[in-house]
Amino acid sequence: MSPSMTNDINADALKRWAEQHGQASDSTSGMRLLSDGLDAFEVRAHLARYAQDSIDSLSYLLEDGVTTRVLMAELLLAAERGVKIRMLVDDMSAIGVQGMLRAMQTHPNIEVRLFNPVTFWRRYTWSHRLAMALTIRRSHRRMHNKLWLVDGVVGIAGGRNLGDDYFITNSEYNFADLDMLVADGPVAAQMRECFSQYWHGHCVSTLTSLISETPDHDWQDLREELRQQLSGEELADSAFLSIHHGEQRALEEGLGELVQAHGELYWDHPDKPCQPGYPSRDLIMGPAIGAMVADTQTRIKIVSAYFIPSERDVIDIEALLERGVDVTVLTNSLQASDTPIVNGSYSPWRRRFLEKGAHMHELRHGHKPRHRRRRHHFGIMASSLHGKAMVMDDRRLFIGSFNIDPRSTWWNNEMGLNVDHEGLASELDEVIERALRPDSSFRVELDDQGQLSWVTVDEDNQAQRLTKEPGNLLVRAQKWLGSLPGIRRLL
Repeated sequence: MSPSMTNDINADALKRWAEQHGQASDSTSGMRLLSDGLDAFEVRAHLARYAQDSIDSLSYLLEDGVTTRVLMAELLLAAERGVKIRMLVDDMSAIGVQGMLRAMQTHPNIEVRLFNPVTFWRRYTWSHRLAMALTIRRSHRRMHNKLWLVDGVVGIAGGRNLGDDYFITNSEYNFADLDMLVADGPVAAQMRECFSQYWHGHCVSTLTSLISETPDHDWQDLREELRQQLSGEELADSAFLSIHHGEQRALEEGLGELVQAHGELYWDHPDKPCQPGYPSRDLIMGPAIGAMVADTQTRIKIVSAYFIPSERDVIDIEALLERGVDVTVLTNSLQASDTPIVNGSYSPWRRRFLEKGAHMHELRHGHKPRHRRRRHHFGIMASSLHGKAMVMDDRRLFIGSFNIDPRSTWWNNEMGLNVDHEGLASELDEVIERALRPDSSFRVELDDQGQLSWVTVDEDNQAQRLTKEPGNLLVRAQKWLGSLPGIRRLL
């Protein structure tokens, strides 16, 4: 790691920046849309470098890879400066990185907690997975939240997990995703409250209480291991490593320009999965999203990686169509979905929405346009959609972890940001429009005979109409499984 990584940072620089660029009034926070994967990664690393007091992280998935190793190295450097690190990770993620988390935990300034963990057979990956399978009635309920909060004043919330796929690297899946950078004001205060509630939730356990034996290696060994892994020649051309090894940038340069916006952070109660069966409505954020959607007057664009709008008593998008609102939906095509089983429950709604006048689009898998400006941008070079967002009436927008499906409504814990700002809404609208282009997405239509077709372009940018849904036999089998009544309610 470069000497610049350990340089002293001006005390309270981030807090002063947040005060200057964040809260212009009692009701606004500074905000910036993060639609570019590389930019979203760089802002996280940049914030970690300028942290003085604390870094708090909520993550559903924390997967081993270049980006995760870089961020863990940045967290260790911050901890060595005296920054208090708190990491709350869903136990589903901990299966693959438990050794790294245990090593991180040995640092006196780092504490790791797990959400809804299994309490037995955790020593091996196979036994951990088996324990989850044996407790499936509870263990299928996960914390899907994503939050990166630094010094309690600057945070990132949205759809990105911590892993290579979510920052669009050259991994198997390149997920098109979205985040919002927030500075100071009411939304930053809500982020602090959200994290505090989850950190102290009844479904949370400390890592040390679950695994009491001495870890295989400590934080110093991990620091050396990361140093070696992140200096290998095979990674020399990685844009993510250049951020890690490069000279430290000025705070303003690394965080960019923010605008003043009104916003509200929604989140499910952290104890949502602790009770058997369906949670009570006072524990879920779905009704707040339903009210936000119902307030749409003229048009709405919906980005949802998994789209099953069946919970009409909570969020009724179909009611918008029935009163003439222009509805556009972007979700995953069968061939692009990382969870094809979901498409079995989605496909009847696709036809139903089309018959009512909705515009339906499905992200293509791994198509590479001939002309592209950025490799890491939402919808470009993406092999699968992961973002969850909405634009309403050219003024309001929503970005978060919440899909329009039963799982997000009832089973997972979710969070999301409702923002009122014409400029940010316009920016998000442009991002979505790029993803709707035929070189990135199929436009799904019904012909005069009521048959489905998928309109797109070929490699020569020539218009093409497919009459059979793209996808191989394996994904079609998974789609059929997802259409079964007993499966639908869990998706």
